[in-house]
Amino acid sequence: MRGLLTVAIGNVGRSTLEALHARGDEVAVLEADTETNRRLAPLLARGDSLIYGDVRDPGIARKALEGREAVIHLAALIPPGADKAPDLAHSINVGGTANLLEAARRLPSPPRFVLASSIAAYGDRLQTPWIRTGDALDPNQDDGYGRSKVEAEALVKESGLPWSILRLSYIVWRKKLQRDPLMFHMPPSTKIEVCHTEDTGRAFSSAARESGAEGQTFNIGGGEACRTTFRDYLDRMFALFGLGSSAFLPDGVFAAKGFHCGWYADSDHAEAVLGFRKKTIEDYYREVSEEVRNLRPWTRLAAPLVRRILLASSPFTGRKARMA
Repeated sequence: MRGLLTVAIGNVGRSTLEALHARGDEVAVLEADTETNRRLAPLLARGDSLIYGDVRDPGIARKALEGREAVIHLAALIPPGADKAPDLAHSINVGGTANLLEAARRLPSPPRFVLASSIAAYGDRLQTPWIRTGDALDPNQDDGYGRSKVEAEALVKESGLPWSILRLSYIVWRKKLQRDPLMFHMPPSTKIEVCHTEDTGRAFSSAARESGAEGQTFNIGGGEACRTTFRDYLDRMFALFGLGSSAFLPDGVFAAKGFHCGWYADSDHAEAVLGFRKKTIEDYYREVSEEVRNLRPWTRLAAPLVRRILLASSPFTGRKARMA
């Protein structure tokens, strides 16, 4: 297959590129023209066509799509960047998608279009955590990113192209171990269904070619073996770093509502069609344990200080609690 991948920098992009290569595909990669991407992208593309440009540029879109049988569209501005620059996020996430679709429609043989969407499209599901693809799309009022994904999905479905949409959940990667800037915005009781980045890449690769995937929207998650709560996830991760349990962070330093995530009631259907799962959440924990093995003894020594810093970094901690 001759495919186009928009963005190979980052965990999902890298995993998708590797999955496409594993199938022997010829891939063109479209990357934003930044100094960082110029430095990193050649390490990922492995001799494939590498195009630098703006996904919103019609000329760049025509060049990138020429001769391609499928498009895997990952390029987007995500939170917290999308929260800080909502107009830019809409321009990239919606405008960029519209530009690619228009260029694809003009081709003699239009490609299949695979869009990366998000569980954010469902909005806050803290009280109703079981999610299906047919559920109403109701992004949180202040979540411009979630709303942009709903708009992009509508454009794809109305395009007249063959399409698939993959709504991603909580994607995990052994290298992404810095503190999530949105960590305190998720209530501890939130149910999350993680999906390993390698499995996510395989899902996109399959969606670009499987006949049964055409015209379908999928909830991409790891299934029963990847379901947990945010509190349990924090307990496991903190223990792996040598910090003990997460009990030093009381529920009050987290948001009480207004996030998203949940358990996918129909992610097994995605697996049946796309055949992407190879990793469980326990596999991920083992990978993290190996990744931080040399750091763990030092973190244990600094644990009291690290706990205080983490507690003070919550935007929901009152002034008195910060001082304490």
